[in-house]
Amino acid sequence: MRLVLLTLLMALFIASPVHAFMLEEGGEEVTKTIEDYIEDFVDVPEGGVNWKVFGTTKEIEAQTVGPEGYDYIYSKPEFAPQVVEMDGKEIKIKGYMFPLESEEAQKKFLLGPFPASCPFRYHVGPPLVIEVNAENNPVNFDYEPVTIQGTLELVHDDPEFSTFYRLHEAAKVD
Repeated sequence: MRLVLLTLLMALFIASPVHAFMLEEGGEEVTKTIEDYIEDFVDVPEGGVNWKVFGTTKEIEAQTVGPEGYDYIYSKPEFAPQVVEMDGKEIKIKGYMFPLESEEAQKKFLLGPFPASCPFRYHVGPPLVIEVNAENNPVNFDYEPVTIQGTLELVHDDPEFSTFYRLHEAAKVD
């Protein structure tokens, strides 16, 4: 009797739809992207660029052979027209610093829309990271978002670091 009951329960369980694991067509849930969370962390400074613009850059896998003969797989950018328009122009953007030096005054650092969560790696892809060169105006490291201004360079191919953008002659602005 127990075996019959157990078999019947299993048959009902397998035959019935499990709504908790099914998505219904026409549902109103929208899949969010990482760009949808940017405004939860940083705002756009007056006259500045929104990180979502940089998020329009597509990341394409590329491959090359290094000087040692090893294969390298890295990311190359495919810039959207609105990003290409900013190449060589002065921009202002607000973000979180990811230090590359051990000094408080950073001459070269990464900037992104989210706080660093790991001391070894910034956990977003190259479309949302800017390499900042502030050689003439070092920026003191801060855990809070900072507004940086400088001249944007689009990097079309960087097999070593997969850098998509550099900000030259950068300085912190209030």
